[in-house]
Amino acid sequence: MNVSHYFDRIAITLSGICIVHCLAIPLLVAVLPVAALSLGGDAHFHGWMLGLAVPTSLAGFYFGYRIHHKGNLVSLGLGGIVVLIVAFVGHGHWAEGIEIFVSILGGLLLAIAHWMNLRGVRRIHFHQ
Repeated sequence: MNVSHYFDRIAITLSGICIVHCLAIPLLVAVLPVAALSLGGDAHFHGWMLGLAVPTSLAGFYFGYRIHHKGNLVSLGLGGIVVLIVAFVGHGHWAEGIEIFVSILGGLLLAIAHWMNLRGVRRIHFHQ
């Protein structure tokens, strides 16, 4: 299996975790106020996720591009990374609904790009 597959799968999983987090945390905070106090702040989670997602994504796109040479899907993935970074920078400055929307949008863009990257690599490897 190509190295790109590992990075794409990890990045897709991280995007999924991010989306679940964005949808579940507001509900959890509303239902369990004590949980909001003990989580240590939402920004910590977003910082850790970016710290994991960005290098994993860049590696996955780099190794995938070397095989399939599809710059458009790499651009889509980089766009997803930029949207996630914008959401992180806007944390605490925007209305919560906007921040959640922007975070989910970035996670979806990134997950879709990694899925396309994975398929592009598979197509080349299975047809050679």
